[in-house]
Amino acid sequence: MLLTFLRFSCHITLLVLCALLVLPATASDYPEPAEGSFILESFAFDDGAVLDLRQHYRTLGSPRRGPDGRVSNAVLIMHGTTGQGGGFLSDNFADVLFGKGQLLDASEYFIILPDAIGHGQSSKPSDGLRAGFPEYTYDDMVRAQYRLLTEHLDIDHLRLVTGTSMGGMMSWIWGYTYPDFMDALLPLASLPVEIAGRNRMTRKMMIDAVKDDPLWQGGNYEEQPPGLKEAMYALLFMVSSPLQYQLEAPTREAAEEMMDTLVERYRSSIDANDLIYAFDASRFYNPAPHLENITAPLLAINSADDQVNPPELGILEQETARIANARAVVLPITTLTRGHSTHSRPSIWGPYLAQLLAATDTAADPIDHSPLLDPAHPVWREPGPESYVARFVTTEGAFEITVDRAWAPLGADRFYQLVKNRFYDGVHINRVVAGYIAQFGLNPDPAVTAAWKDNGIADDPVQASNTQGSIGFAMTGPGTRSTQVYINLGDNSRLDADGFAPFGRVTAGMNVVENLYALYGEEAGGGMRGGRQGPIEREGADWLLEHYPLLDYIISAGILPRG
Repeated sequence: MLLTFLRFSCHITLLVLCALLVLPATASDYPEPAEGSFILESFAFDDGAVLDLRQHYRTLGSPRRGPDGRVSNAVLIMHGTTGQGGGFLSDNFADVLFGKGQLLDASEYFIILPDAIGHGQSSKPSDGLRAGFPEYTYDDMVRAQYRLLTEHLDIDHLRLVTGTSMGGMMSWIWGYTYPDFMDALLPLASLPVEIAGRNRMTRKMMIDAVKDDPLWQGGNYEEQPPGLKEAMYALLFMVSSPLQYQLEAPTREAAEEMMDTLVERYRSSIDANDLIYAFDASRFYNPAPHLENITAPLLAINSADDQVNPPELGILEQETARIANARAVVLPITTLTRGHSTHSRPSIWGPYLAQLLAATDTAADPIDHSPLLDPAHPVWREPGPESYVARFVTTEGAFEITVDRAWAPLGADRFYQLVKNRFYDGVHINRVVAGYIAQFGLNPDPAVTAAWKDNGIADDPVQASNTQGSIGFAMTGPGTRSTQVYINLGDNSRLDADGFAPFGRVTAGMNVVENLYALYGEEAGGGMRGGRQGPIEREGADWLLEHYPLLDYIISAGILPRG
């Protein structure tokens, strides 16, 4: 049976994922990483070698224990081949996931970023043993990380195991080797089968390019052998994105310059022996015989432009179907995807991560949403303060809206009531038109949407202009402002003459609003006048999750305390 994390029931539990009383995330808005190494004495490799193994790591945040005494907030994130844990501390990854209010808020989670064997500052061939280094495997890597967690970091349970590329493959191994150790698994850019076909051929091309170079000298070279550069041509195609490469290099000169730049960048960042070992470590990888042993809910995500794991193979869907409570997702090719490297773009697959976390959150407290079904309830008559700040935590990040009641008193009061009583929790931001508006306000529960559809408020005169960052209620005519609001992504002052009255402005996190998923445009329901919102009204979030799964949505919204 497939996971229920593609159903709306998971949305409500997302309320506990992010604290409401913190500032929205900005660049590097997460705790300073701690860094260290642990020596695994007499570590036994699968090839029979024994070595005092150095396992390097970085962590963010602090571990916490639940009522059962187990660690409840640890997240393991594993890097790809030739990478290192520190690579996740990038703008595209950490600044999207680890900041305050974001999906893996490092003030709430304990983030563990290990360097795998043969990578980063963990033990590797280039430390001195060269070709005499143990011929490690992915199983060795996972076993070493398990010992790091249990023997050194005192972690006895993981909230989430995830990884990119090689780290995605290791996620599958974690799942069947230590099936009771995690709440959820999120392998990214990987397949749960033996490395074969073009994938293995490409890896062997790279290995042979180095080993066949006489200057490699059996691994005892003094300078990096020229064969290392030859290996980079195969690597270039492994990580390539045909669409992005065409967009970035539309001429012969640009393509050749881009190729030379990338080859040199890759070549200068790795040692030849380290490369051989890293790419050959996958030689015995094969989760297929063990998939039924995976018990944790699993969501596997690949991208359709991934040249390493091409979708036409059909392997991801076929093999994932063997696992209870698991699902495979192949992201469509868009101008946002980056081939194999889409694995490091959580701004694209973040909504899926949010749903997985929600579906596997056993600590969420139930919230009484019954007033949402009764627009006559007394809570809907409470006037808002003259000024207040509403904070929205979304799958893209957090933003704040400062409301000035003097601009539009009726609109400001309605917005205050809706936010305070959690109407917008789980609401998709279903209409995002770049440079124009981001609109939301159809509740995930069709019954709630129906209760409010005709419950409009009287119009406010326009006191403030629809400039960039301002927010107002959508409407189709007089007295039709109900629950749907829009944020202006550009200067839409022309809307002033049509009676659209802003009541506030985005004062923090406008970059988050501008990065909301916009490629669906008007297709995912559109505006109130477009005639396309019927399916959302009838089926709620379920319909959007099925047909427009990459839409960002609101995890939680609340009123910040004054002062």
